[in-house]
Amino acid sequence: MKVIKRIVSILIIIMMTFSLAACSSNSTVSSPSSTDGTKQTKAFPKFQGTDFEGNSVDETLFSKNEVTLLNFWFNGCSACVNEMPALEELNTKLREKGAELVGVNVEAGESDKSLAEAKEILSKQGATYRNLFISGGQEAKDYIGKIFAFPTTVMVDKNGNIIGEPIVGSIEDEKKMDDILKMVDDVKAGKTISSSVSSEKTLDDKIEALVTEENNIFLEHKDVWDKVFDHMEKSNVEQMGDTTYAEYLKAQIEAAKDSFTKDELKTLFDDIKRIDEIDRQIQELNNNKDNK
Repeated sequence: MKVIKRIVSILIIIMMTFSLAACSSNSTVSSPSSTDGTKQTKAFPKFQGTDFEGNSVDETLFSKNEVTLLNFWFNGCSACVNEMPALEELNTKLREKGAELVGVNVEAGESDKSLAEAKEILSKQGATYRNLFISGGQEAKDYIGKIFAFPTTVMVDKNGNIIGEPIVGSIEDEKKMDDILKMVDDVKAGKTISSSVSSEKTLDDKIEALVTEENNIFLEHKDVWDKVFDHMEKSNVEQMGDTTYAEYLKAQIEAAKDSFTKDELKTLFDDIKRIDEIDRQIQELNNNKDNK
């Protein structure tokens, strides 16, 4: 894959000045099953946050709804922004069932500018559903920190327990929204949720998810990658020809390697291996599209 096709991602990352306000626990995001097949419950971590109206909010918000959908997003995520009109429509249907969709912006708590940008995005998309950012609760921050693809949606019942598996990617198509509404009905009826929303993806969905995963590598080790971008020769971008994305980044690091510690170089080169593998997968998917 040519750098010229992907350099927009680099320039976006260069301009990003936030680090994700994230949450993690020592377990996965999913709600696992026990060895005897019984569904185990996992509570969403306790947290403190602020909604976009300036009101304090915490995990007690779950008790106010039969089901709460937490939709994690950030300002620069096009897939997150594009699905907002559909989420607005979904929230109307959820409210009729005593449920609610709540946006959780992982960037808005970093600065007044980021918060203002998030509000503007919601306004332009006609999204009026509640949005918030999480500022307190280390387990919650750690939990969100393990979300490396956006948007991701997590369903939580009125007792604060996570329902089913996290939904990775957009949920704007009719099938996924119908699945979600059915799960809400099942929860209200006291049924055990043994399945999750359909995660079948088109080739374009898979490519978009991989690009998002790749961009999030830069956020995972933001400080050291910021140093790379500070040294980057932007004027050489259009002269890279058929150089791969990973090769281009490696060349930039090699040119400024005296500016990095041994540990930083290891981190960067490990990340480049991940980027190279993701690009290989993207190229395969693009080839599959061309052959159809």
